[in-house]
Amino acid sequence: MQAAPRRVKTIYSVIASPQRLEILKILNIKGPLTYSALKSLAGFKSKKESGKFAYHLRKLVRQLLIQLNRQERKYTVTNLGRLVLNLTRQIEEQSLVESGKLYVRTSRQAMEEFNADRILQSLVKEAGMPVELAQKITSETESRLYKFQTQYLTAPLIREMVNALLVEHNLEEYRHKLTRLGIPVYDVTQLLNRAGEDGSDVEGLIHQTGKAVFSEYLLLEQLPRDVADAHLAGDIHISNAGSWGLIPDTIFVDLLSVKASGFNPKGKLLYAPMLETPQNLEEAATIMTNITSFIMKEASAELVYRNFLQYLAAFTRSRTKHETRQAMMRFFEVVSTLLPSWEKPTVTLELNPSLRDEAGKDLVQKTLEATLEAYSAFVEQTPRPEIKLLLGKPSRADETGILKDAASILFIGGKVAFFTNDQRRSFLGISSDALPHELQGDNVSALHNLTLNLPRLAYDSNEDETYFRAKLAMLIGVGADALTTRRRVLERMMKKGLLPTLSYGSETVTSEAMPLVVSLAGLEESLASLIRDPSTGSRTALAEKIVQTAAQVAVEKSSKNEHLGIAIIEEDGASRLAALDAEKYGRATVPGLQGSGYSQSPVLSTSDLQNQEKVDYLNRLSSGLKGGMSVLMNGASLDTRGIFNLLSTGINKIPYFKVVRTVSVCRNCGLKLVPDSTRCKRCKSAATAQYSTAK
Repeated sequence: MQAAPRRVKTIYSVIASPQRLEILKILNIKGPLTYSALKSLAGFKSKKESGKFAYHLRKLVRQLLIQLNRQERKYTVTNLGRLVLNLTRQIEEQSLVESGKLYVRTSRQAMEEFNADRILQSLVKEAGMPVELAQKITSETESRLYKFQTQYLTAPLIREMVNALLVEHNLEEYRHKLTRLGIPVYDVTQLLNRAGEDGSDVEGLIHQTGKAVFSEYLLLEQLPRDVADAHLAGDIHISNAGSWGLIPDTIFVDLLSVKASGFNPKGKLLYAPMLETPQNLEEAATIMTNITSFIMKEASAELVYRNFLQYLAAFTRSRTKHETRQAMMRFFEVVSTLLPSWEKPTVTLELNPSLRDEAGKDLVQKTLEATLEAYSAFVEQTPRPEIKLLLGKPSRADETGILKDAASILFIGGKVAFFTNDQRRSFLGISSDALPHELQGDNVSALHNLTLNLPRLAYDSNEDETYFRAKLAMLIGVGADALTTRRRVLERMMKKGLLPTLSYGSETVTSEAMPLVVSLAGLEESLASLIRDPSTGSRTALAEKIVQTAAQVAVEKSSKNEHLGIAIIEEDGASRLAALDAEKYGRATVPGLQGSGYSQSPVLSTSDLQNQEKVDYLNRLSSGLKGGMSVLMNGASLDTRGIFNLLSTGINKIPYFKVVRTVSVCRNCGLKLVPDSTRCKRCKSAATAQYSTAK
């Protein structure tokens, strides 16, 4: 037992040398180092000092505080060495505390003597406070801190004290600027506990925590105060708040412009390969893959490739349909690996066979058939596909075959939307037609993810339709202010080069071509609250007046550079808005709490399509919504033939729609399950996940 005290005494004598303690600290911070690198970092640079360095190193090695990895010829700190360093730091901190002075543990992981001037400088520099007022707050903060008699202070604790004093003195505008952004320890623990359940990984975990910080920054600093208050109160909802002030939502890329100029023709993306105009099918697919890998970092919702068939058709002239199908399958497989599991951006391919192309109708048709076959195979082997298709109305001669293929894809869990005109649409339903014709360039970024709470306006209107529409006009103004502010923030981002692909990629996406889209939630609930008369005619008439009012206000709020559109689409926020209204008005007043919240996109059944009055009503609404409108077709209980019949009818009546089916997937092996199945037939697991073909 007597050997232990002698061992401790020897270790203390070894670290009593400042040089040896410094060597230990360097290795702990830098990690494994070679003899020469460690010698240089420790300050033994001349040849005369080599003996001294070797002497100190031997002392540390003999006491097992460091060790030599003979294979790598590098020195590392042992567990005993780290323990000694931790004890040394604690002794240093306690000695500072015992001195009777106030010390602060800083974010640099160091102990520094408390200096009140740092508070003064922060109040003046960060909060923009007048010096005289800042001196008063600093003096009061210092007085309170000395009363604490705590062992040590931390920078966050001091900031909290300053903010508390600012609130006491009714100086809330300065407190906002001094607020420390971040998330509580408990929330981080919950994120760690839930990690993996939604398919995310460590990188996704880091991404979520970063978004939490930028979400707070958006509400505290980037948005006008009235807009932030409207979001927090539930008058509006901002989706993806963590990236809302950093990147646009949906980006439309016209592949014909890429075909003409290639990707990165100006060479300003130094980290990207220079890809000129494609010469064959493989180069054309490679360019799309590269664009996807870069733009997916600069969009939060969707990347839409327009004219996909016309871009590829000419390159399939010398290829069989099987070879084209194989090329498309490789493209789907590679792009799917690029899409992050922790974020929402998805890739949508616009397939419009009705557009004329120099390659000719036959090549376009061959490319379409090969793409659909490849996508069907991709959907079968992918548990949850995040590549989506936008299928335009085919010619009468080809309609049956193409819609049968589409019905089969939907039945197995593919995601296909259908449109009947040449409007630029995303899978979500966003239209870029809010822009005037002269500004509709090849590549466009759309800003949306902002939803207005219509039922709240209705609850407050007491069945007064005129008052409701006046309040709606005011709320659209709030949404317009939010999106205009966002556009200017993104302009600054682009000028700084923080969105390099959008700024310097093929056919630059200019800020002049950024449609601003506000979505309406709860139109049906609003109508029910405003009109007690159950007759369909009076409600449809009021709905058209509401949309007309919103569209007119959007035009008035638009200017030369800001073009606002109104939409009815499926965006996040409907459930949050309904929950907030339930707290405010009572659960009995608010419908939709059991489902996904307030209504958004209209939902039709097969029988509804036979009701021409209802179809005409939806088409009138759609024509007034320049920001886009998505209609959902209920295909939950339909087989392949039933889906085909739904598509055959819908494609001739509704300008844009999606088919809603819930698909179950085995969490264990990824196999898609048959409807109403509760256990995987392959691995027998009961752990399942669901997704919708319309999202």
